[in-house]
Amino acid sequence: MMEHSDSKHLRSLSAHIRPQIALPEIDCEAPIDEALANFAIQRHRIGAMLYKATRHHENISERAASLLSATYHKNTRSILAQRAALQKITKLLEDHAIPFSTLKGLGIADQIYDDPQTRQSKDIDIQIPPHASRLAIQLLSANGYIYKNYSLRANKRVTLKRQLSDMKLFKDLTFVDPQFSTAIELHQRLFKVEPKNLTADFSGAINFQKTPSVLDSFYCFYIILHGAVSLWMRLKWLVDVSLLVRKIPVSKRQEVMELARTYGCENTIIASLRFIDEIFDGSLDEEWQMILREQEHSGDIEKLINIFRKSLMTTSPDRPDAPLRKPFYFDPTTALFGKQIGLFNIIRTRVVMSIALRI
Repeated sequence: MMEHSDSKHLRSLSAHIRPQIALPEIDCEAPIDEALANFAIQRHRIGAMLYKATRHHENISERAASLLSATYHKNTRSILAQRAALQKITKLLEDHAIPFSTLKGLGIADQIYDDPQTRQSKDIDIQIPPHASRLAIQLLSANGYIYKNYSLRANKRVTLKRQLSDMKLFKDLTFVDPQFSTAIELHQRLFKVEPKNLTADFSGAINFQKTPSVLDSFYCFYIILHGAVSLWMRLKWLVDVSLLVRKIPVSKRQEVMELARTYGCENTIIASLRFIDEIFDGSLDEEWQMILREQEHSGDIEKLINIFRKSLMTTSPDRPDAPLRKPFYFDPTTALFGKQIGLFNIIRTRVVMSIALRI
């Protein structure tokens, strides 16, 4: 179980927000002080949710209450800007017949949160088909969107050829809407390294709906997998999936598990769901528990859960800009996707990414 200097804060935080995510309250005598507020805001990006859950709490310090209130209202303004930016880019893409889907973010907040303004999001993720990449980049550039260059060289000249190359390699490009100061991530595929055909199959399943439904089994699978690929390093993603799994119809749950088997990540999905229920007890109902018991046959599941615990407990998530800073002896992608992706392919990709960042 969790044994880390931040474990006390994490237990307190997960306990305090339970009523806000429709889970039964549990006793929590820990005060809501400035340290806990900052932990929620900076480390786990759920300050707005903690504000809503505890704004009438008796044991909250004046400083914590002020910080959380400011975060909630700042997030409210940010969401308004994101909605305006999304409306603007939606029109731009639709006017030029570019298929697209918005992933996570506002779409999740609107569908599964009682108060969408409690979900913090820093950007808008838009998936487009690879064949539309050139036109989409040209459109955003021509309409004043500011490109955030991947290169570590500050004076590196940006060319369309380089942008297309970077998008293919890194999976996405980031532009900033200058009117609303909102980051737009333009995605060509779902993950930097992924099983063959995953993105193509996903796109075919959701058929580039503007806002995919969280009741779609492939979209549910993607949301869970996204948290796992990030090693569940933020409580925000665990909150998403705790809410999500309680909304997935029983008929769709087996479909999610079948997708996990198809892409070699059944253990990853099982470990993720077990981990979510560990942090937010009661997230999985008896039907989910039965599905997992029927399919839980590997000792690797507990190893994955330990990786997730360590990641969630890390004081400052290690997300270095240069891929070669990560140790070669372990890459989470190999653990998450089993034999679907070889270690050689991952190391090769990381080498190429590291070189690309520096030239």
